[in-house]
Amino acid sequence: MQTWLLKMAAEFSHRKDQLVFLINNYDMILSVVAEHTSSESHHMDTFKSLLTSRTEEYVEEVLAPYFGGIMAFVKEAENRLEQDRAGDYAKHEQKISQLIRGFNADWKKAIDSINADIMRSFTNFKSGTQILQTALTQLIQFYHRLQKVMSQPPFRNWPIKNDLINIHNIMVEVKKHKFTF
Repeated sequence: MQTWLLKMAAEFSHRKDQLVFLINNYDMILSVVAEHTSSESHHMDTFKSLLTSRTEEYVEEVLAPYFGGIMAFVKEAENRLEQDRAGDYAKHEQKISQLIRGFNADWKKAIDSINADIMRSFTNFKSGTQILQTALTQLIQFYHRLQKVMSQPPFRNWPIKNDLINIHNIMVEVKKHKFTF
């Protein structure tokens, strides 16, 4: 069945659409299997694992258009900080400042767009809500990591550091998208 699902997903030209197809189908399969069995099975474990890995990949895909530049910078800067090579960034201050200004200008609209995209893409409201919460949690984690990076030399002396949005403001906005059942 997994092979067939992968073949069907390959019919979609965009990776994000492929992932939506797979996640929706894994979720449906898990729901049907759970209704007809009373215990965990090997197949159920396999599909749960597939659902988790595809969801993680989807979250990266859905965040990338809005926050990909910041995410890439954070990953690279953390790596360079570990290797004690962060000084290489001195010549990129303007580019990094533009990334942060772009984030500051668009983050609320981006969260709304991500919310709309996820809710439109997933047939199971509960699953869609969980995926949205995973995406927003990952956004907050990346932003926290950005703040941590910007507190390290050479970044801590850059004027743009003072323009970082308080993480609590982001968390308040994220809570607006938290649904309860």
